[in-house]
Amino acid sequence: MQNIAICGSMTFIEQMRALCNELENKGHRVFLPQDDEFDYQMRNAEAQIARKQKYIDDHLTKIRMSDAVLIANYDKHGVAGYIGPNTLMEMAFAYALDKEIWLLHAPGA
Repeated sequence: MQNIAICGSMTFIEQMRALCNELENKGHRVFLPQDDEFDYQMRNAEAQIARKQKYIDDHLTKIRMSDAVLIANYDKHGVAGYIGPNTLMEMAFAYALDKEIWLLHAPGA
């Protein structure tokens, strides 16, 4: 059994949930990013920044507790295996902690 943090664009949260279920059924402990139910239309800029910072900090803690990270890099914006800026930051953080990094799909050009 391994502790696995799933990282990826929040556009793919449903796919990440499916991956989580599949991995948990195989006996792994899985950490997902925080699903954002925050109403950004109703908050000021400071509240938005603070909320996003908390989500980032919480997910970095999950990566720290993991043995590996699984990058859920599906196609997005016409790019195969899309890896966005936040996911790249999470990969770099995992790399610095000497965690295994698994890509679900080969990144596009």
